[in-house]
Amino acid sequence: MKYVLYDILLHISVVALFPYFLFKMATARKYREGIPERFGFFARDKFAGLKRGPVVWIHAVSVGETKAILPVLKLFRERHPEVKVLFSTVTMTGNRTASNDGKGLIDALIYFPFDISWVLKRVLRATNPVALVVVEKEIWPNLFHQLRSSSVPVIVANGTISDRSFRRYARFSFIFRSVFEDISFFCARTGADLEKAVKCGVDKDRVVLAGNLKFDLKPPAPDPSYIVSLRKSLGIKETDMALVAGSTHPGEEEIVLRAYRECGITGLKLVIAPRHPERFSEVEAIIKRHGLKYSKRSTGGAEDVVLLDTVGELMTVYSFSTVALVCGSLAEGIGGHNLLEPAYFSKPVVYGSHLTTYLNMAEMLEEAGGGVRAGDGELGAVLKRLFSDNGLRKELGEKARKVVEENRGAAARTVEVMERFLR
Repeated sequence: MKYVLYDILLHISVVALFPYFLFKMATARKYREGIPERFGFFARDKFAGLKRGPVVWIHAVSVGETKAILPVLKLFRERHPEVKVLFSTVTMTGNRTASNDGKGLIDALIYFPFDISWVLKRVLRATNPVALVVVEKEIWPNLFHQLRSSSVPVIVANGTISDRSFRRYARFSFIFRSVFEDISFFCARTGADLEKAVKCGVDKDRVVLAGNLKFDLKPPAPDPSYIVSLRKSLGIKETDMALVAGSTHPGEEEIVLRAYRECGITGLKLVIAPRHPERFSEVEAIIKRHGLKYSKRSTGGAEDVVLLDTVGELMTVYSFSTVALVCGSLAEGIGGHNLLEPAYFSKPVVYGSHLTTYLNMAEMLEEAGGGVRAGDGELGAVLKRLFSDNGLRKELGEKARKVVEENRGAAARTVEVMERFLR
């Protein structure tokens, strides 16, 4: 009965919010793309690559989750080349990341369908998966229920439950407890996530502390000629010092630009990379308001402030940064982003104090001496100290890299769980 009620509420929500989404679709491409697929309607040849083999469905929300599951996907395909992979994302940027970084690993790529019973039935009939792997914090009542009713296992990879979500699940336990009971196995990111999963309803024999998949990421070595071209378009010479502010959100560019001025390092290059492409013009206007000369990746130039107005290049830019500032942590309500991306390249990692999602990762970096948390109003002084001390930067970068190396292994543990159910 609860699933019928949930279905009714979803239909009411779709109808009630339709005018809002109609406006959004008219003004923003990301709301238009993939609409038929979200309702379970696909191009005739969409699933051609899934023929002649069992299908595993892997779902990741956006860019971060897609990148996190790639080490699992690579290892799994090496061990089981006969298995076909259906991959879904919610966002357009996630879809692009899966398409680019998942080449040769993904047999069919779709936008995640709405969690409405008739929509899901269309997708499941067309794909017939033997297992579903969801990444991090994706909880879908109807999908989980339909799969369990068909004896199809549901595995959570890199599983995490925020304190806020945990309180919500507890408040509505009459709905969510049965949803968590539908989970076949929960691969927890941390011990705290494991405990929360059990309290939410996952059987204690169906959870394991697998670790954080993001430690297993191994970015491919960029083509040297591409690095030269990218450096040139950003106006960053090998002798330049560069601060890369990655994945900025509203309110954070102002903080970054103020700190950049406060640190007072002559000739310091600043690269600002907004998290969402639709904000490129907005961020450009903010830089103009500050009266700073700037250039853009898309048009080239050699100014001290550079707007990275492209998608998929931030990791490469981190590789030749002097100091990496990982944003999403300077303003409240975002939770932070992956602090390990610059650590892979032995770069000093700086971030703000407003961390929730990546708090555990920050604590690990700080304990090892590889990360610096800048409190409100402290960023300019922190940056000045780092850019004035070559030895300190090198020490921080080496310790950050060591944290990555010492915590690998979550991908292999996750694949072992998947294999247990596929047998």
